[in-house]
Amino acid sequence: MRRQALAAAIMAMTLSTSTLAADLWQVYQDAVQQDPELAIERTRLDQAQARVSEATSRLLPSINATADWSNTSDNVNDDTNNLALSLSAEQVLFSGPAWYARSAAQQAFALAEAQFRDAEQNLLLRTAEAYFNVLRAEDNLSALQAEEQAIQRQLDQVREQYEVGLIAITDVLEAQAAYDGVHAARIGAEGSLLISYEALEQLTGQSYPQLHVLVDHTPVTPPTPNTRESWIEMALNNNLALQSAAAGVRTAQEALRAERSGHLPSVALYASHRNNSEATPQGVDTTTVVGVRAQLELYGGGRTSAQIAASSSGLEEAGFSEELARRQVLQQTRSLFTQVNTDVLTVQAQAQAIRSAESALEATRIGYEVGTRNIVDVLNAERAVWAKQRDYDAARYNYLVNQLRLKRAAGSLNRQDLQDLNRWLIAETSGQN
Repeated sequence: MRRQALAAAIMAMTLSTSTLAADLWQVYQDAVQQDPELAIERTRLDQAQARVSEATSRLLPSINATADWSNTSDNVNDDTNNLALSLSAEQVLFSGPAWYARSAAQQAFALAEAQFRDAEQNLLLRTAEAYFNVLRAEDNLSALQAEEQAIQRQLDQVREQYEVGLIAITDVLEAQAAYDGVHAARIGAEGSLLISYEALEQLTGQSYPQLHVLVDHTPVTPPTPNTRESWIEMALNNNLALQSAAAGVRTAQEALRAERSGHLPSVALYASHRNNSEATPQGVDTTTVVGVRAQLELYGGGRTSAQIAASSSGLEEAGFSEELARRQVLQQTRSLFTQVNTDVLTVQAQAQAIRSAESALEATRIGYEVGTRNIVDVLNAERAVWAKQRDYDAARYNYLVNQLRLKRAAGSLNRQDLQDLNRWLIAETSGQN
């Protein structure tokens, strides 16, 4: 099917299509660099990594150096300058809150990592959805433009027949009403196309005057493997949203352990060395101290118990979230598996429907010429052909997107899937049908 100029903004372009058209892989690479959602998840991953380092630092030695200078003046002695230099160090021997806080931070990093990987998969899907939404809108507009031209020719014919007295004014009015309807639909399709381009631009931060189009012989095959149980097993093992939920449970468990350990004593080894000049008649006082410090909170106003209660509720919430995620993954995987198989049959049925509609149109035109059909029959048959064409185009895009959605539900969607799809996209030329 011939694709025509899609909107006034695109028609204004004077450069060749081959230099302007972008393919799916190029659009995805732009999205990786510019998509704000992925950038947010990347910064969250960096923050989680920094929190692991922060939590680990509480278990490592701490060393502090201090310098203190003072001047004392009275009416008995001369001015006295005092300089004290000290060096202290401390190493945690046992601290439940610090130990479990680091473990919780590590689990939080695993959660952020799973969420980032999930965001990467989501970007693959969102890019494909936005890309094919443009092609869907483009095909819809092309079909409506062709339908408008066909009905315009039909309208011109009935006007000529009316002017020579061969038909009644009713036929002209019917043809005019059909033309007005498709004309309005075509205007709406132009707006939808521009909106779809803007959605793609929001994703990538780039403007694309033209995209590579899908070839007519793109394969439409059932999912592999073609068993529901296999996809469910893959989803339960690999779905990143489910992995994120599981990491959330582990994070909440470690956070609860950290709060409960607040009732335990903490033990640290410490040492200090201090030089204090002019502090004694000898002029210098040197002190070295080494020891072990144990600390146990006897009463803190109920703070630790309240924190334990809050963390217990947090763990319970994480458990419910994991179960909810599991149920959602199961439902999505089952539904998408069924949908992809349905899409395969739908594409085949829509292709046959086009052929049937074209045969019906030809028969209706012959009937109109011999007087057994009226103009309304012809217009309805004409519009039916283009409606089936639009349904066929939509079915193909539904199949491609739902196939990617199924892979994402199973946790197997990757860049190679987009590259495989990209092989079925070509730069359109002005003479392509």
